[in-house]
Amino acid sequence: MRHLKLLKEIIIVLVAISIIAGGVYLVLNYFAPGTIQQETVKSTTTPKKKQQIKLVAVGDSLTQGVGDDTKQGGYVGLIKTKLTEQQHVKTQTKNYGIAGETSTQINRRVQQNTDLQQDLKRADIITLSVGGNDVMAVLKQEMLDIDEAALSTARQKYTRHLTQLLQNVRHYNAQAPIFVFSIYNPFYVYFPKMTKMQTVVTDWNKASKAVIRQQHNSYFVDVSEQLSKGEKLTTAKHKAKKGKQKNALIFTTDNFHPNHSGYQVMADDLYRQLMQQKNKWLLDRKSS
Repeated sequence: MRHLKLLKEIIIVLVAISIIAGGVYLVLNYFAPGTIQQETVKSTTTPKKKQQIKLVAVGDSLTQGVGDDTKQGGYVGLIKTKLTEQQHVKTQTKNYGIAGETSTQINRRVQQNTDLQQDLKRADIITLSVGGNDVMAVLKQEMLDIDEAALSTARQKYTRHLTQLLQNVRHYNAQAPIFVFSIYNPFYVYFPKMTKMQTVVTDWNKASKAVIRQQHNSYFVDVSEQLSKGEKLTTAKHKAKKGKQKNALIFTTDNFHPNHSGYQVMADDLYRQLMQQKNKWLLDRKSS
């Protein structure tokens, strides 16, 4: 009898709980019909694409587009076309590239140029080419006699400058992703015995990449391998002819800057990185 009484009490409690739960559900739906369903739909809404984006490019001669014999503005002009045609989004670009500038000089402009600062504030994407002139300044000082100690000191100094530059850029825009290009070795094909030069470029890029990884929403665009070595270089037959090797991505007038094809490589690599981070610049979070 005691067991039957206990069982009845348990059944009564369970029935009471079921009645209370059902009542709460009915009350909620009576006073706020469709609330639960609406909340589910809202949380799964996909943000729409922005109708217009702004890309601000800052840097040295690679941003300015030196060597682009088609006068299309180097990678900045090419990425504008690529984004417009492939993403069907109106793209505005601002080019703040000045040939010959080091990281220190670029940073000074960011701190002093009010037009640049205003454009940075309105940017959806920020790109940066920097470092090549810092390396060349050291090599010229050493007369191309590469001194490891001097390069190590210069590289450490550069990483501090790059860190400050990225922080100053970020000061004017907390949200836009920043894409920083690597440097490359323009002498790789023409002077294959200058192996130390390639080591310098590799070490410099490693240091830059480490700095960029520490910065919020900043990404390294590595074009070193392609621009240094060119488009698969040459065929075996062509390799057999000494002195005939040529980097098809380098501007032949100065044998230093990219030509139009070289800038296309930069634009293509940048585009791939952009699409990997598209939720940070292409999607309009305000509309979701």
